[in-house]
Parts: sequence; structure tokens; C-alpha cells
Amino acid sequence: MSYESKMLDQFAMPTRKQVEEALLRALLKHGGIIKEFGTGQDVVEEIADEFGLNEQQRSAFLQTVYRRENRVKKSLLWHRLLFRAADSLAKQKLVLRPTRTRQLMKRKEWMLTEKGFDQSLRLSNIPATKKHSLPVKSYEVQKIVKKLTESPRPRDYNPFDKKKKVVRSTAESAVRTRGFRQAVIEVYDYRCAFCGMKINSPDSLSWEVEAAHIVPHGCLGRDDIWNGLALCRLHHWAFDVGWLTLLDDYTILVSAQLHSLPPDFGRLGDYEFLRALSVKNTKMLLPNRSDIYPHHNAIHWHRQNIFHQ
Repeated sequence: MSYESKMLDQFAMPTRKQVEEALLRALLKHGGIIKEFGTGQDVVEEIADEFGLNEQQRSAFLQTVYRRENRVKKSLLWHRLLFRAADSLAKQKLVLRPTRTRQLMKRKEWMLTEKGFDQSLRLSNIPATKKHSLPVKSYEVQKIVKKLTESPRPRDYNPFDKKKKVVRSTAESAVRTRGFRQAVIEVYDYRCAFCGMKINSPDSLSWEVEAAHIVPHGCLGRDDIWNGLALCRLHHWAFDVGWLTLLDDYTILVSAQLHSLPPDFGRLGDYEFLRALSVKNTKMLLPNRSDIYPHHNAIHWHRQNIFHQ
């Protein structure tokens, strides 16, 4: 038995398999990414709490003697166990190592893969059918997000994808769809571009905001950043059915048919979710980079074909 194994046994630490499963559940809870394991990091303490580790188990350390350099390196046993478990998950292609995610995200983090995402859902007893609605980062999805948010803005933009087919979803198309959704809600900071609503679920697994197509998916609208808006559910519906549209300067335009609605329509207590936007020159909230603003060609098509004057 190795020195490290003896220490794990001496302090009655959890098994590597148990820690692997706890890490996958933690990755799901934290949106698919966690930082490298260090003292004081929330996830390190969260998983320790999950196992009910005592202070002795949390503070036990390993000693590595470097005779040539005449020095001793100390590392916390609990941190080493977390790293061993994460490394094992990486070998199983369930997570990506920080050295790889740094190339993609410019940050050193452990990240779920699609395979790891599926496994974390099973371990958390969450139906696979909910996968498409969870804004959890995976390596495959983030590659799409990076491509969508870093592509150069086209001058003569065509918001239609003539090669696109509205067919039954496949695993590949589902990843592309989630990539579009993740890219859009990220660049709008998880807020509705019309009312500013920003809220997530109590378990932090989902956001209220949705990624809306300007030229609809059913009309072969492109799944890219220039044909997308982040909208709350109410304003997403209102935009899709033509109550709302945008002018070229990103002013929100409300249909004149609003005046024919009974006064109790469109009210949430004292808040009127359509009339509140009819104030003159109310502008949408925009991303912090002008090259990813909604494209005028997509907006123009929506005004002409969806909006009710």
C-alpha cells in the first residue's frame, strides 16, 4: 500500500469513486465548471460538507521529500483526493482538465463534457429531457459559444439558413441549439433585453431568461448571435406574436393595437408588461460589444413580417 493510500485509510477518507460522483454533482450545480482546488474555495468546502468531513480530515496533509533540493512539500490530503478524482474523470472523458479549458475559456477550470453532463444528470436524478433547458456549460457547447461570439460581424448579413431543416432533433443539433442559447443569454448577462429581468431557480440550475430568434427557427432563421435576443418568457411571447419589435436604433416599438386592448389585459398587478414599454424612446438593453448587437437585416425582417402595426 502506498504512502498516500495509507493516509487515506488512516483518516477514513471517502473513496475516489464517491468523490468522483460528488464532483460530477457539484459541476452540475455550478453550471458545468469549477475552479482548480484550493484552500477557501466554496466547492472544496461544499463537497467536504457533503461527506461530513471533520477538521482533522480536512487539514491532514501529505509530505513529499525532495532530497536533492533539501526541501519538503506539504499538500492537503483532501485536496489531493479531489484532484485524483477529477483526473480520473478526465481520463474517462467526463470532464476536461484546466489546461484544456484555458485554451477555450482563458481560465483554468474543470469543465464537464457532454458525456459528463449526462452522467451528472443521472447522479442528480434529473430527467435527461431537461438537459436542453439547463444553461450548463460543456466543452462541446462552449466551443460553439466561442465560435458564435467571436466570429466577425458580417456587413451583408442573411438571417436565413437555407441549408437548415426543421427536423427531429439529433444529439448534434441539440448541442448546436444549446450553444446558440448559451451564447445569447451569456452576452446579455442573463437579463431580458426588454425589461431587465434577471433571476435563476433556487437550485441555480436554470435561468428564467430565454434565447429568442428574431427571424424564427420555423422560418429557417439562423442560430447565431446576430439573430438572437435574450428575453423573459412574457416578452419572448410578445415578440414572437408581433406585439413588439425593434427599430434600427434598438428602440422598442409596441403595436398600435395595444390601445384596443381592455384595460385589464397585459397586467401583473400594477405592472403592465406591454404598456410599460410603450413609453417614448424606450431602448433595449444591449450587449457590451457592438459587433454582437442584433443585426439590422434580421430586425427589419421582423418588423415587416411578424410585427402588427
